[in-house]
Order: sequence, then structure tokens, then C-alpha cells
Amino acid sequence: MKTFLVTTSMICISAAVLSGCTSDSSSQMPPMASTQPLMDESVPPAARSACLAAVSNTTNNGDVQITEMIFSEANSQVTVDVGPTRAPWRCLVSNSGVVANVMSLTNEGSL
Repeated sequence: MKTFLVTTSMICISAAVLSGCTSDSSSQMPPMASTQPLMDESVPPAARSACLAAVSNTTNNGDVQITEMIFSEANSQVTVDVGPTRAPWRCLVSNSGVVANVMSLTNEGSL
């Protein structure tokens, strides 16, 4: 009889613990972040222009287009696509238009 009470108690405790588990929307994984590029209009026009010029000069290609802008008080980040293949380049720039860094985001392999 004692074993029966212990087993029954364990079943009751297990059921009480498991009853807290639900399948409502609060227990589901949150949706994935959007893969859409950010176009933060807070990036000043001077910073945008400086990045377009810097990437154009670095690549020796005037076919440049901004595809993403992320504002930061320190340095904003501007992604620029270049040429007919739309090769991506990243530009870090102060909000007054001083370019800190320009770099290719393309895997150039052994080039």
C-alpha cells in the first residue's frame, strides 16, 4: 500500500509539473528577423555622398548605388553596390562625411 501511495504521489507531482507546459503562441519561437536591407534615413546626405564618392574612387567605377544605410552616432555604415554585377562594398563614414573605411564584401578568393 505504501508503494502505491508513493507511486500515485509521483504521478500527481509529474502531472502538476507538466500541466504548466502549454502549446500556446507564447511558447513558440519568435519569428526570424527580416532579411530586408535597412534604409535608415537618419544617415545624413553628406555621409551618403562621401561613401558613394569613396567607393567609386576605390573601385574606379562610377556605377554605384546605395543598398543599405545604418545610422550610428560614431560612424554610420553605408553599403554600396558597384557595377553591372552589383558587387557589395561597405563604407564606414562619420555623419559629417569623413570616410573611415571602405572595403569589399565580395569573397575574392585567390585574387
